[in-house]
Amino acid sequence: MKNFTQLQIEIPDGFHTLGLEGDDAYREDCIREMADLVWSEGTDLQRDTMAAVYDEMAGTFADDGAFYAGVCFVGMEDDRVSTASVVARLDDTDATDADLVATGLAEALSHTTTDVSVTRVPAGPCVVSFHGSEWVPAEGAEPLGIARVDAQIPVPSRAQLLTLSLSTPSLTELPVYVNLLRLIAETVAVVDAESPSDASDPGAEVVTGQRNVADEMRSTFG
Repeated sequence: MKNFTQLQIEIPDGFHTLGLEGDDAYREDCIREMADLVWSEGTDLQRDTMAAVYDEMAGTFADDGAFYAGVCFVGMEDDRVSTASVVARLDDTDATDADLVATGLAEALSHTTTDVSVTRVPAGPCVVSFHGSEWVPAEGAEPLGIARVDAQIPVPSRAQLLTLSLSTPSLTELPVYVNLLRLIAETVAVVDAESPSDASDPGAEVVTGQRNVADEMRSTFG
């Protein structure tokens, strides 16, 4: 047996994984499940089209180095569906001093956004930044505002930077989603583990947490 360092993250129940943490068959099953959920009363064509959309989305996230991507859907009392995505990825860094990495990152981000701060979570310093963009769902359609919040945590024992990105077009519920991202960041832990000598380091383990997205919505909005 050999020792290796593993990153553990807890994602609230209610986020449906796109399967990046598994093999191709697992990813395909997760995406099909997602399409069936969104179009539970739709046609096969609608479900197939949605599956293709999520497959492309998952591929984009994977190409960007993500090891986890999940989406939530919450029905609101005004008949809206509130939605958000969470994406997690690891990038290599040149420094192993967590505070040094966080300070440099915050300084760099301050040139692109005015809303950036450094806080602390159990795993160490965490750089939080807010970003806005627009998405045009179809030609001639009204642009849809998208808010993205990044929580970036240096992982000095791995000389890596963990980025947790939460994006949502549901701006009314943004404060709830920001709090959920904070809760996710607070679960990040680096632990020693063992794997067979012929196994590669999986890098990160994502588990479903006890908190539920819908419950957080109800506790905030009643």
